[in-house]
Amino acid sequence: RAALAHVLVLTPRSAELHEKLPPKQAPDTSKSILSPMPGLVVSLDVTLGQEVKTGQQVAIVEAMKMQNIIRAERDGTVKTIGPKAGDSVAADEVLVEFA
Repeated sequence: RAALAHVLVLTPRSAELHEKLPPKQAPDTSKSILSPMPGLVVSLDVTLGQEVKTGQQVAIVEAMKMQNIIRAERDGTVKTIGPKAGDSVAADEVLVEFA
């Protein structure tokens, strides 16, 4: 019968000002392919300007001695490529960005 609560303790003035803050907008990642985990980029299988189809292999990221194939979630044209093969990446780091 445990409960989890997120509590924010503020002074009355801070609470009044906190209510006036606009909600934080999440970044738009609809045109990006992010690394799902920290790891090492084994290969990037796309080039700048290349047309990519949904489900096409974009990169291979190695994490915990396992190679994970990263596929495109939608069609697009490659605008930028973040890391190179052999680079380390963090979770949610941009691998490829579409135009």
